Amino acid sequence: MTRKPANYWFRLNRTLHRDIGYLCIGLTIVFAVSGIALNHIGDWNPNYIVERVEKPFLGKNTQSDEQLNTALLSLFPFKDAIKASYWESVQQYKVFFKAGGTLTANFSKQTAVYEHITERAVFKQFNTLHLNEAKKGWIIFSDIYAGLLIFLAISSLFMVKGKYSPWRLKRGWLVFLGGAIPLVYMFA
Repeated sequence: MTRKPANYWFRLNRTLHRDIGYLCIGLTIVFAVSGIALNHIGDWNPNYIVERVEKPFLGKNTQSDEQLNTALLSLFPFKDAIKASYWESVQQYKVFFKAGGTLTANFSKQTAVYEHITERAVFKQFNTLHLNEAKKGWIIFSDIYAGLLIFLAISSLFMVKGKYSPWRLKRGWLVFLGGAIPLVYMFA
């Protein structure tokens, strides 16, 4: 059995690291963008744009549905066709539009609220993948991607030789810091 030179393993590691890294670029961008969006879910909705407009409304719950529809539509500047309407309670009347959106009249508060929800084209799909809400095949692929990231992290330790190596104290503290930061947040 012949022994392969150390240079062979070094070159093989660099080649695998490079090619797997190229494969992971797009996936990393998807997970990073959706990760940032999901981290700030309390500040904004990364999946939907929620348009909400509230106006004073002095209509009476004794009016007919047709009269209420006319009065409500006169409050808002859109010309959407009505799909359906119904009484949620004696004090609340709701109108649904064909193009989406709702208009709710609250007689006790004397308000009319228009709400329309639109899906965010890119973020919603990214978040679906990130949260593993997609098909089962995606979960398997996501696990493979996680394994590839582990390989990239470990193989990077053997990418550079000499004074710039992560095995030297000058650069090794960065490796230690990268592992310590999550531990601080987990146990602090």
